[in-house]
Amino acid sequence: MVVTNINETSRTGTIILRPNHSWSWRANVLFLSILMCVSMTIAFGFLFVGAWVILPFSILEMTVVALCIRYCVKQCRRQEVITISDYEVKIEQGITGPSHVQTFMKLWATWLVQKPRHPWDPVSLVIRSHGQELEVGSFLNQRDKSNLVSQLKKVTSA
Repeated sequence: MVVTNINETSRTGTIILRPNHSWSWRANVLFLSILMCVSMTIAFGFLFVGAWVILPFSILEMTVVALCIRYCVKQCRRQEVITISDYEVKIEQGITGPSHVQTFMKLWATWLVQKPRHPWDPVSLVIRSHGQELEVGSFLNQRDKSNLVSQLKKVTSA
């Protein structure tokens, strides 16, 4: 998802990049609860028949599924903020806050759209200046990347 706040006359503003996520945390918890109920019902059914070994493996399986869902939800909270001022381009990347901040001089920075290595992969968008290079929006899909490129053209065009 690309959210822009760009001033057309001064060609400054902010662009916020977030990955698309289809489910909320509440929907994930509901899905995990239903999955746990079904799994535990089957595990306790085997326990009453005498196959007690199924129960620990079912608990282990649900723990791994819960950790995987937590990891996916955490990765969907990733965000990149591109702040374009009169003299610099600042890119902040992080999950709960800016964990990586890099600044480029606006006059010397160039945006490159690199072709994908495989036909199924989306293009990669890179900012480069003075030997430093940073990929922006690696988690975006093809449509969002083309939207980002069009927004950046508004800011960088003369």
